[in-house]
Amino acid sequence: MTLARPTTEALIDRPHMAPMQAKPSRMFRFWSTAYLLCGLVALSVGAYYINAKDEGHRAFVVTAYILRIYVFLGLYFITNATLGIFASMAPLKRKRLLYCYTGLIALIIFIMIIVSIWLWTRTLNINGYYGNMWRDEWSDEIKLMFEDQGQCCGFLSRDDSPVASSASCKDESIKHGCMYPVIFYAQHSHRYIYAGLISFCLVGLGCIATSMLLIIDCSSEHRVRLSQSHYWRKRAASKAADI
Repeated sequence: MTLARPTTEALIDRPHMAPMQAKPSRMFRFWSTAYLLCGLVALSVGAYYINAKDEGHRAFVVTAYILRIYVFLGLYFITNATLGIFASMAPLKRKRLLYCYTGLIALIIFIMIIVSIWLWTRTLNINGYYGNMWRDEWSDEIKLMFEDQGQCCGFLSRDDSPVASSASCKDESIKHGCMYPVIFYAQHSHRYIYAGLISFCLVGLGCIATSMLLIIDCSSEHRVRLSQSHYWRKRAASKAADI
């Protein structure tokens, strides 16, 4: 009677979750689910600004392209999170997918850091930047929104590119410009964008950490199963020699 033994391939490619991978896999799926939820939030924000008929102040102060790029981030997060969850169902067989998942998260974190730095550089000369936007780029319709809601006229003063038809400019008692309302709104909007990008980066770092833990455990499990395969081969050879 020959001793039945699993092959090396069978030991390595077992579809079920090994005990040593159970806890890392649960942690990995938790963070991947959080990553998926970040994707849904980003997609919702981006879709709102793509479909909004009246984008209001924020789209002009922050730039609509930055807000709409959230659609790309949302789709990227959702696709990558789905890839990670799929890989975690059989991590030994799909370890390359785990490496791909980790690399894609690292890439998007790098991109988000670059975007954050770019946004920050815009605030270094925020008065000059929005002053130039007010004088040279923004239409009267945009300036009218700030003048009517901020009860101001022009940018630095009434004589600095005002919209003469606005109610604020018709009121001679209003002497101050709209610089402070514009800057306040810009800083307020940038804080929300920074908070979103930082949150996405933190969740991404959590995903990378748990992914690396799972990969390390997979490597350990792989070595254990190779040792088991070696043991079964030696035992079978010993049995054959005794016959």
